[in-house]
Amino acid sequence: MGDATANGNRELDPETVAIARDELQRTFDYQVERLREIDGKAIEILKANLLLIGLVVTGGSIVFQTEIDVAAFANLFTIAGTLLLLVSTGLAGVTYIASNLRGGVDGDAVEVALASARAAAPSDANRFEERLLRSYGRWIEYNARVTAVNDMFATITVLMVIAGLVYVAAGIAVGAVGPSTVVSVLSFLVLTVVLGWLGAFAYYMDHLGVSEESWEGTFDGVRLSKGVTRKRGLSTLRTMRSERDEAEAAEAERDAP
Repeated sequence: MGDATANGNRELDPETVAIARDELQRTFDYQVERLREIDGKAIEILKANLLLIGLVVTGGSIVFQTEIDVAAFANLFTIAGTLLLLVSTGLAGVTYIASNLRGGVDGDAVEVALASARAAAPSDANRFEERLLRSYGRWIEYNARVTAVNDMFATITVLMVIAGLVYVAAGIAVGAVGPSTVVSVLSFLVLTVVLGWLGAFAYYMDHLGVSEESWEGTFDGVRLSKGVTRKRGLSTLRTMRSERDEAEAAEAERDAP
């Protein structure tokens, strides 16, 4: 028992602590940069979609003033493409505002650090370093889930934009050729199936790895670019939703007379 107590209070190796802290800091910094990158892409998509929608509205108003028959171009393809572009625009905005990283020390942590700095016992002096390292681990796990949710939104947004542009291009071609209704509907269904398969493949393809095996004597590591898997990302999204509903319900109960 005495040996166990002595080992539990043994002073941490400064070199090991420094290496661990530096590695955790690099991982945390990369997660922050990755979220900024996703937010930047979402803003660019939002700007591009708004510009495209503005051009379509302007072009449509000009065409309506001419003798061109625009009814042929208002088909299933162009309607679906327009809806996808509109939805992707809203989803790009959601992607931008969904970022909610966790990290940094608060006032209580500062007080712990000051108390540890004044402590004479090595175990007390190491307490803040241990807590900080564990906190970094928790922050990285939390931020990985946030990254997965944002990356999921960003991927769906990009796929919607691509599919919307394909639908619009196909709708213009169909309007120019003027096929029968049966041919037009069949073409729409075939294109929808193809785009759906390609979209599902691309959605899950970016989480494929060379190997998911764990090597003996190594750490598994963190999915830096994509966060966690799509399945855990969806689970995190549902958790975020339920936590928000619970917080709103608790606030409503407090405000109730």
